[in-house]
Amino acid sequence: MTDKPTSIRNGPYIPLALLLLALSTIFLFSGERGLFYRPGANVATANHMTVALNLSPEHNFVGYYYRALNDDGETVYFPYNRFPLGGYALIKLAAMPLGDNLSAHLYVGRLLMLSFFSAAALFAYLALCRIAANRWVALTSTLLAFSSYYGLFYNDMVATNGMPDLFGVMLTFHGMVIFTQEGRFRQLLVKACVALLLGWHVYALLLTFIVFGMGSELIRLFRSPRASVHFYLLLLRSHYAILGCVSLLVGMAVLAFNFTNEYLALNGETSLAELPSIQSAIRRTSLGLSHTYDTSILEWQSFLKEQLYRAGVALAPYALAEYSGLLSKLDRTPWTLLCLVIGSGVIGALLLDLRRIRHKTLLATLALFNFCWVLLARQHAAFHDFEGVYYIGIPLVLFTLALLFVRRRLDNRTIVGLAVAALAIFGLSSYQMSFVDIDAEEAEFQEAISSDFQAIRGKMPQNKVVYIPVPSNWDADTVFAATARASIYYLYGRVLVHSNHPDNPELCRLADFVITAQREEGAALLTPNNRLRFLYERSPELIHITHIPEVCQWKSG
Repeated sequence: MTDKPTSIRNGPYIPLALLLLALSTIFLFSGERGLFYRPGANVATANHMTVALNLSPEHNFVGYYYRALNDDGETVYFPYNRFPLGGYALIKLAAMPLGDNLSAHLYVGRLLMLSFFSAAALFAYLALCRIAANRWVALTSTLLAFSSYYGLFYNDMVATNGMPDLFGVMLTFHGMVIFTQEGRFRQLLVKACVALLLGWHVYALLLTFIVFGMGSELIRLFRSPRASVHFYLLLLRSHYAILGCVSLLVGMAVLAFNFTNEYLALNGETSLAELPSIQSAIRRTSLGLSHTYDTSILEWQSFLKEQLYRAGVALAPYALAEYSGLLSKLDRTPWTLLCLVIGSGVIGALLLDLRRIRHKTLLATLALFNFCWVLLARQHAAFHDFEGVYYIGIPLVLFTLALLFVRRRLDNRTIVGLAVAALAIFGLSSYQMSFVDIDAEEAEFQEAISSDFQAIRGKMPQNKVVYIPVPSNWDADTVFAATARASIYYLYGRVLVHSNHPDNPELCRLADFVITAQREEGAALLTPNNRLRFLYERSPELIHITHIPEVCQWKSG
């Protein structure tokens, strides 16, 4: 049984125009998006950009982030098939017309992510229009929810488990709303399948929706005198059961494609259980973590406290959170408790008006789905701040309910005024976020090293071997380390990389080129105009570069 549809065809289009105006500001304030400029998001951007750029039918569309030499001097692929192909394919299509221009690749990749972010906000708005039956309430809720720190900080991180995934969630939720109101099931199936080609978070939304939907059907069923007969019919004919089966089959098909390509890329020498993507799934859902991780955050008290903090940050627009100190990581306890008290108070006040709240199942699904995700993938969510993006369902629900509560007691003009204020807050938050974690000196450095690696890429033929000494601060969370690592990723796939190899250092004798931070004018320097990183061709003069191990110093010829 479905609810009566709420018509939104007749009404002003000013709220939609204001939403599009607000979303345009994130494109307007995007001057530095051709650089690796935000610690915490650079490595993910470089990794996913590299996987996308390497995507080709030549390698059966396997997603790999670099090729290297093994101990026997053979080429080894490092696949990264943890996510569906759809996001990578779209990044590849966007970057293809730009040749080998690193900055252009970054810029168009980030603009694509901003487009996904904007589309997610648009579908959230359209869904709330139907639920709230008020465009101004939907506009205000959407603007406030999408102006959070997590949304604006990570909205241009080039990663398929970022904005494409969030877009898939909101697209599917919009399909759920239409199905609930109008009974249009096919459009929900199509949207869910499209979402599953872009990311996995939609499974948490689908699981929550199916559990609530099947639960309500079972409650109605067991009130029937022939419950045992109807139970089997419910399993066979329920839209929720069909949605679950179709989604499961589509996901299994995507994984089968990924795992098959990964197995072939590794020449069938790895068992299925040892495939990198399967091992990654095990690490995300079990305790198979590296000793380098601080596992104390996985203790339930610490983990739940962190998730509560993320939910609190998701409720606060960035402009307000920054001024209030909510984003300070020095002491999260006061803010955690404050968010808990405020949230409990808001929920308590709204529950007093429970009979007036429509579509309770849909709202509960949107508010709770990310808790379902983080509990199932705790080992992944605990270590990645961008997972806070998916708590966006909580502010969307709470702001909508609070605004409907206000509108019933005041009038629509009050909501219009709040919508204008939300527009200003979103614009201010977007403007402030464009200057986070970047200054003029860092921007100059990043531009220099990015242009250096672009020149290096242009000078190196395909399928040659390059020796890259790994800096000691490779994993340090600094602008230098993140930019250098991200720029080196840009070469992966075009060449055969061999970095410092502690087990078999003689492999670097196989290298045709070396990339160093030292400038040696007489040693076959191929990039004389570079400023920070230089490319050398194999030659006897390279023995003068002192930081290359003696065993790797090449002889003439």
